[in-house]
Amino acid sequence: MRAKHPITWLYWEDFFVPMAQVDYAYKSSILKTDLCKRINYIDKRTFLNNMDGVVSDNDLDNKYFDLLLQYTYKDVLEARKINKANFYRVRRLVKRISDMLVSGHCIFCTFNFSDDVLNNTSVETRRQYVRKYLKQYRCTYVANIDFGGNHHYIDRQGKERVATNREHYHALISIDKLPKDGWLYGFQWLEHVRLTSTSDIKLSKYISKLTNHAIKETTKRTAIIYSRQ
Repeated sequence: MRAKHPITWLYWEDFFVPMAQVDYAYKSSILKTDLCKRINYIDKRTFLNNMDGVVSDNDLDNKYFDLLLQYTYKDVLEARKINKANFYRVRRLVKRISDMLVSGHCIFCTFNFSDDVLNNTSVETRRQYVRKYLKQYRCTYVANIDFGGNHHYIDRQGKERVATNREHYHALISIDKLPKDGWLYGFQWLEHVRLTSTSDIKLSKYISKLTNHAIKETTKRTAIIYSRQ
């Protein structure tokens, strides 16, 4: 029987919560803090210490108790649930994206919506626009919603800009070419993916990260769009 340890273990009963009971507003509040990152660091270090046979680590214990001075144990469990869900989501994506990359050419797409479309359609309608557009090409794809943010960044022309926090979608599609004017609901940006030893991991982490970002921005559940191939 394994020993209970608040830092190392997350029990199944803490993780598998019926979807109807998930409080996305609460998840959003956790995602707006640095708790997930801090817990992830502690849990990884604890796991490696256990692998190396380290009995105790005062530095990690101090970091953990510092967290409990700032957050509740419920918050810590929620952060662990978020981290664990992200871990398995990335693992599923890596398998699918690896298969896509080795099977041929892939295009990374960004689909923006015009003001008219954003003002006169629902979130679900715009999601269906993306799904139907990708589905028509009868190939493998993954896609997820994004909201950008309001941070400063340097664009591809080297100019400093401020993100608009505007709803858009990113997608990876296993195809050689897409029509530049095929997206009818706004602006699209297309880029061929260069295959490297870490392409699958980087793309998987990025697409997965968008799920938590969307929850943080909307306090609602969001799901990755998968093809059925």
